[in-house]
Amino acid sequence: MKKLLFVLAAGLLVLTTACGNQAGGTDAETRNDGTVDLSRVRVLIGSTSTGGDTYQIADLISRNVEEPLDTNIKVDAVGSERAFNELTKAKSDGSEVMFFHDMAYLGVEYGSFGDEHELENWKIGPVVATNPGNAFLAKADAPYNTMAESAQWLKDNPDEMITVAIEAGGVSQIGFDGYYLWAKEEFGQDVADRIKVYVTGSQKDKDQALWDGNVDIIHGSIGANNEYTKDGVEEKIKMKFLGLTAGERVDGYDIPTFAEQGIKVDGKEFIFDKEFFFILPKDIDEHFVDALDQAVAAAVENENYQNDLLKNAYVANYVSAEEAEEYLLEKRETLRYIISNAPSLDDIAL
Repeated sequence: MKKLLFVLAAGLLVLTTACGNQAGGTDAETRNDGTVDLSRVRVLIGSTSTGGDTYQIADLISRNVEEPLDTNIKVDAVGSERAFNELTKAKSDGSEVMFFHDMAYLGVEYGSFGDEHELENWKIGPVVATNPGNAFLAKADAPYNTMAESAQWLKDNPDEMITVAIEAGGVSQIGFDGYYLWAKEEFGQDVADRIKVYVTGSQKDKDQALWDGNVDIIHGSIGANNEYTKDGVEEKIKMKFLGLTAGERVDGYDIPTFAEQGIKVDGKEFIFDKEFFFILPKDIDEHFVDALDQAVAAAVENENYQNDLLKNAYVANYVSAEEAEEYLLEKRETLRYIISNAPSLDDIAL
């Protein structure tokens, strides 16, 4: 009799649980209230820095979506290689996702990441923001004020050379390659041969290379470098912006774009906007994707989110999860001409 009662009780518990799930219980696949059945979501970012734009934007969007998702979100700055490796092993419930920018696919195109990490092998989540402040800078006393003027300066000074500090395989390299190909087409191989690269890592390393006199130009951004361009900054560390790769100027900053300067590649204006988006496991629960997408769409319309981004010259920008993959694949295609025609960094490294 005791055994019979135990079996009946267990059966009733299973039946009750199943009915609860069918009626919209706590299972992640059946929730329809815009939340997820997760107590914690870990956001792996493709950077090891907690001071750069990737971390800042990841943290902002996380703080704006965790309440509507009814979960806690932790941003973990593990770097691109580890982030991709851990995402490969992540569960399909959304408990671990990745957040990065265009380097996610540029790194594959440049060979920094393996083909197994190309966009088609993941589920691409929504785009959440743009950093239009992607820029190049020089010391304040440099004999040129724009990137276009720097190439002209090389033309006018045949014994001189310019060295540019960039990080290989990503956003800074695509900007440098656009500049290099334009200079070669506009001024000839002699000028292009006197443009060299200094391959380094973090923004701090690039800044230090400029201050130490090891390079003439560095890749940077408004958010990271504007403090060094202000009046009153010591001359030995003072910088000036030479140009933005974005399609439009950033409000409040007198910095010309590459396109304004006439920098073109293959007859087209060079424009590159650095965009940030989620990267998810290929087999991720579609309910999680929908819930995340709805939360991001609402956050991007929130003035507090927009204003927090603007503090570092970032801009809210939403492309839905449904459209993001096609959007980024098309963007990748437009950059492949530059990547395939640019020189190997090994051939032009200082």
